[in-house]
Amino acid sequence: MLPVIINSIEVIQIVVVTITVPFYIFLLVFMVKAQVRKVDELATPFFKLCISSSVIDLTTLFTNYFGAMFPKFGFFSDFYLQLDGIYGHIYFYIAWSTGICQAMSVSVLATNRLSAMIFPENYQKMWLGYRLRIAIALQFIPGLCIGMFTFFNTTVLVVNENGGVVPKFVDKRMTSTFFSFGGAFLFLNCLYLIIAYCYLLIILKKRNSRIGKTSGLIHISKSKQKVRKSETRLFIMCTIIVAVQLTILLFFSLKLLKFFELSLDEFYLFYNALSDLFACINPYLLWIFSDSLRKYVLSKLGLRKHGSGITTGVPRLTMQSVVPVS
Repeated sequence: MLPVIINSIEVIQIVVVTITVPFYIFLLVFMVKAQVRKVDELATPFFKLCISSSVIDLTTLFTNYFGAMFPKFGFFSDFYLQLDGIYGHIYFYIAWSTGICQAMSVSVLATNRLSAMIFPENYQKMWLGYRLRIAIALQFIPGLCIGMFTFFNTTVLVVNENGGVVPKFVDKRMTSTFFSFGGAFLFLNCLYLIIAYCYLLIILKKRNSRIGKTSGLIHISKSKQKVRKSETRLFIMCTIIVAVQLTILLFFSLKLLKFFELSLDEFYLFYNALSDLFACINPYLLWIFSDSLRKYVLSKLGLRKHGSGITTGVPRLTMQSVVPVS
């Protein structure tokens, strides 16, 4: 691969992450404050899951840079070389674990959204107490356990032409097994997401069709119109998340099926770029699609009057309503 392409990808990654990390931490602080102060609009199961997801995303970003990008560029090379195999094992463990954790987070959030639509009357009860703790555990525990398999492969540090350090697995056969297992896990996760959001689309179409049939006879209130707009935002947000996840699956699949040949360094270059995209897109989606979070942040910054139209993140539900991500 041409060095100019590699350099361009890495520069874009650095710029995007440099902008995103402070913004993500900024939103995370406000979400945590809202939980501590029990703000009705944000002290909901959905935003608690978003907080745990943000921890995974930020860990992924820091791992990509302190574990891969910086040593590759030659920063702190002596420090990494002194750690020797320990550094390689720690990096691969966290990198593979957070990749699985990211996929599980999307599935848990999808389940949260589906349960809000399928069981609207019982939604709050389903996602409080120990059930919420189980959901958060599912975001972390599978990835942390699966990542432990990386310790069974020996690692070695290779010094590149720039004087940088690149960790690599020694056993190529075991490495191929890791890729196959990771690809299979992503496939199953994406299959669940596709089924879940197809079902979501069917529910939205049925609800919109029902509303359309009665629109000529019954006046649709502003509140119901707002719910419909929230449903549209919800579906768009879900579609974007699923699209990113499917992109990662497609990349894994094409690599495993050998539609193209990539060296291990080139594979990790593209995988880290997709992983960065996966982690970086979430704060912007929250800001765009979550009215209550955006209004809460702006009100705390003094850019919006307190109490002026801050909507409830999970409103009181009826069988005709859907919980918007707002």
